[in-house]
Amino acid sequence: MAKGQGIAIVTLTRPGLQTALQLAHSLSEGTTIFIPAGLAPSVRPEIWDQLIVVSYSGPLSPFLGQIFHQYRGLILVMAAGIAVRALSPHLVSKKADPAVVVVDVGGKYAISLLSGHLGGANELARRVASLLGGQAVVTTASEVQGLPPLDLVARELNMSVWPAAGFTKVMAALVNGETVELLVEKPLLKFLEEALPSLRPRLLTGCPAGGEGRAGIMVTWRRLPLPGPRWVYWRPRVISAGIGCRRGVPAGTILYALGLALREAGLSRRSLAALASVDFKGEEPGLQRAAGRLGLQLLTFTPWQLAACMERNPHLHRSERVNRYIGIPGVCEPAAILAAGEGELIWPKMSYRGVTVALARAK
Repeated sequence: MAKGQGIAIVTLTRPGLQTALQLAHSLSEGTTIFIPAGLAPSVRPEIWDQLIVVSYSGPLSPFLGQIFHQYRGLILVMAAGIAVRALSPHLVSKKADPAVVVVDVGGKYAISLLSGHLGGANELARRVASLLGGQAVVTTASEVQGLPPLDLVARELNMSVWPAAGFTKVMAALVNGETVELLVEKPLLKFLEEALPSLRPRLLTGCPAGGEGRAGIMVTWRRLPLPGPRWVYWRPRVISAGIGCRRGVPAGTILYALGLALREAGLSRRSLAALASVDFKGEEPGLQRAAGRLGLQLLTFTPWQLAACMERNPHLHRSERVNRYIGIPGVCEPAAILAAGEGELIWPKMSYRGVTVALARAK
């Protein structure tokens, strides 16, 4: 479920309305104040023109359910107990729920209630407290202890985390004072040393042994077994797939060919960053659908760009048959390299039922 945009401020009382108005004047555009219909007469006429104020009728909980996923953040100016009871029927998960901050009507405290790290409620609570001259209340265990918020770090580094259940165990180990290992592919080691120095990242050289009882993170694009139940993958999106295909090839065939290449190369699909091809294949329905199903960009390059890439990389595979048909001796290998930012070809051209696939990794 995608999160919405903008900030919603919901209040129930006249004193709360004053705090809401103060916040709305200070926050960026895209902020909407929601008030019970009975409070509407309390809003001065000029306020309706200056701010977005919307009145609602009926009980609070059903109303919050209507707007809950329409905004990326909710600021509830009311008692925390009221907020908890009203929101409880609508909660999904920290990955889907918006940031929720509860503010007392006097603006003394801004409490990060839901989606502290991933949803941004901790950051929003601090911002609200700063605007009101109050105090932010953050209870996230890792943050209280000064530990790195690993879920937020992974997102900021554009890495997918899997499996989710294992990540909860990793965070629990960190909060409980256990050592959490961080094993990293060589090209990313310096990067992770700077991002997470407290975890002392080490080089990932192969399948880790003897880690069954420990907790840890493997930052890799390779298909390697996890050492135990308290380990997770961080998958950096560094692999680009160059695709060549005949006209009319269905998406299913393209995806199957791509899956074969990834399996044979020993690479994870979760590390895919993009699909790529020659520009006149950009409108190919099967290729577009394949990219859409994977949630990836489809990048295209001109024949001149692909030919120039092949000149710079004389080791790439060349096909006279392809050259006769489209005027360049290859598509998938140079497309993969260009999509990876002049990356390294790590899996050469393979063919399957009218589809060619090559894989490159960003350096």
